[in-house]
Amino acid sequence: MTTTSLTIQPRVWICCLACYNSGYLVGDWYDADAGDLVTPEDLHGGPTDHEELWVTDHEDFHGALEGECSPGHAAEIAEALQGLTHDELGAFSVWVAEWGDDVNNAHWVDRFRDEYRGFHKSEGHYAQEWAEDTSQDEDKERMTRWPWNSIDWDRAAEELFSGDLHAERVSDGIYVFCPR
Repeated sequence: MTTTSLTIQPRVWICCLACYNSGYLVGDWYDADAGDLVTPEDLHGGPTDHEELWVTDHEDFHGALEGECSPGHAAEIAEALQGLTHDELGAFSVWVAEWGDDVNNAHWVDRFRDEYRGFHKSEGHYAQEWAEDTSQDEDKERMTRWPWNSIDWDRAAEELFSGDLHAERVSDGIYVFCPR
């Protein structure tokens, strides 16, 4: 199966914060990855003494951006999304919501990939796969016989997830992360 980078184009509604706070809506839609280049003069069509811009709406971020933010923050997330594969998009959105504030934004995708342990049906399913993947070859053959084949993987997962591992539930399974 081939995985390719996404060709999505998140967009943001950038408005003048001074106008917004005064009850006026002065703004426009922009491609999010260039949102940090928009100036107050762009919104007002010429010189202005207003200085601060704000993203009040957005689209096509696939859950990686929630609520309002600065144009620079939206641009960083939009750029990160471009470096992901389709299979990583859901997990990245969950990861950003949980741990994105602790990351140097220039390294979001690298850190996400370091911490992401995959999508699994359950914690028990992850524990079983982890045991199989980390076992030596001679142990793998033994795992097909009793008592290995009678392990309560859900119980084993309780121990495994009591440390650094973290599971985020989604509708059809879990994303597993090992955040720093």
